[in-house]
Amino acid sequence: MENVNIKINGISYSVPNGVTILEAAKSVGVEIPTLCYLKDVNEIGACRLCLVEVTGARGLVTACM
Repeated sequence: MENVNIKINGISYSVPNGVTILEAAKSVGVEIPTLCYLKDVNEIGACRLCLVEVTGARGLVTACM
């Protein structure tokens, strides 16, 4: 699987392409709090606890989606 370069809190990382922001952050030891996220069970992003800022996005986005 190909990797993509991301930056979290100003630090650059290389993570597998296709993972969620939440999974990418977790893989490099950055904790993003969640309430409704259950891997492979639901992908609703309803609680909005894991909102993150993404460069180029119009507003905050859910890290789990």
